[in-house]
Amino acid sequence: MNRVLTVLLLAVTAHGCGKSSEPQEEQAAPVALPKPPAVSDSGGAYVLRYFSAAAGEFVAAKTPAEVPEGARGQVLVAPEDPNLQGPWLFVADLTRKTGNGYEVRVIDRAEIDKQLAAAKPAPEPAAAAPEAAAGHAPEAPAVAGQPAQQPAAVAARDNDVIIYRTSWCGYCKKAAEYLRAKGVKFVEKDIEKDPKARQDMLARAQRAGVPQSSLQGVPILAVKGKIITGFDRNAIDRALGG
Repeated sequence: MNRVLTVLLLAVTAHGCGKSSEPQEEQAAPVALPKPPAVSDSGGAYVLRYFSAAAGEFVAAKTPAEVPEGARGQVLVAPEDPNLQGPWLFVADLTRKTGNGYEVRVIDRAEIDKQLAAAKPAPEPAAAAPEAAAGHAPEAPAVAGQPAQQPAAVAARDNDVIIYRTSWCGYCKKAAEYLRAKGVKFVEKDIEKDPKARQDMLARAQRAGVPQSSLQGVPILAVKGKIITGFDRNAIDRALGG
């Protein structure tokens, strides 16, 4: 449908058998979602795929230990068993352990279509909004917080808070909600849709002394010159108070 969905589907089907993204995916009938595969520390008959913000793409891993800390919240599980391949996605949260394994959800791909379609119009009204995101393409969604009543000097300072995100990232939305609740003005930049956003993120990380190898997963936050990987409330609070 769009580039984000295409990347997700390719990430699931890229390994192993060829029985996956065929015309079955076009069927409108509801699908019976299978039981997700068990994901454990020892690995199994699946490939884990996490999103690397530095690379701008999904990276494969065999065991949870190979997935960087900042990317562990949303990890795609691509099973090798062709019977488990179909119009659905398996998404593991490697930050939540249940017994000997990790929490894994199964999602109908049609639901992702709906969510992306519903989310798509949201950035449009913001395109004409803040000029504080100077030099950034219209892709940059809304600047959150109190709009135009604040002095220009405050707006300039607050725009040093940036969330580098993707449209499908749940933790990116949580980070945005957290900043809004604190009354912090910020800018969101989609590193999948806007190549300049990723370049900007890498440049800020380099100035902050953060290596590209640390930029795994999303969100990546730039808060007043500091780089934060993942949604970390304590790190955000420290950076805002610093």
